[in-house]
Amino acid sequence: MTSTTYTLAWRNIWRHPRRTLLTISAMVFADVLLVFMLGLQLGQYRMMIDNSLALVSGQMQVQVAGYLDDPQMYRSIPEADQLAVQIRKAIDLEAVSPRAYGFALVSSEKR
Repeated sequence: MTSTTYTLAWRNIWRHPRRTLLTISAMVFADVLLVFMLGLQLGQYRMMIDNSLALVSGQMQVQVAGYLDDPQMYRSIPEADQLAVQIRKAIDLEAVSPRAYGFALVSSEKR
């Protein structure tokens, strides 16, 4: 493009200053709204991850080899308390707690 084309384009933009300012302000508003919504969305994702980790399993799980293939209650980590102490010393963590997960079905005669 030549400089004549740029000159004509620049003149055309400012031929209707109200339209130009309205278009620029709409674009700025859309950009500000986009940044706000992206920040809100990323914050909600982070909060959902933190809430689900705090509610269920935490940041890390240590399981005995083969547990995921065949999750049975008898497949447990021997000396889990000593392992928890070792993990606490090796990694700077808020808390370490041994937990047991199992499935149970409860029923009664009354509803």
